[in-house]
Amino acid sequence: MPTIPCPTHKVSHYAYYGDLYGTAELLGGSGYLFRAEGERQATLVSYRDPELCMLGLVEMADAQHDVDLLAGGPAAIACGREMGRQ
Repeated sequence: MPTIPCPTHKVSHYAYYGDLYGTAELLGGSGYLFRAEGERQATLVSYRDPELCMLGLVEMADAQHDVDLLAGGPAAIACGREMGRQ
């Protein structure tokens, strides 16, 4: 019986590594590949490194950004809220 390859799903976060902003991709539990914004070269970083600050998941953050744009952008969202008034 042939084996069916399991699709690999990348887990990527927006992240800061020290003063650098970019993305961090999980590597099979051994750490993260941090890639600074606009750079092609990546750095292997331990998941215990205190300099690595994980932000949101790339897929979720990008999807929320698209939804916000469809709702009119940041100004429309901020001005259109009820702000708890009844």
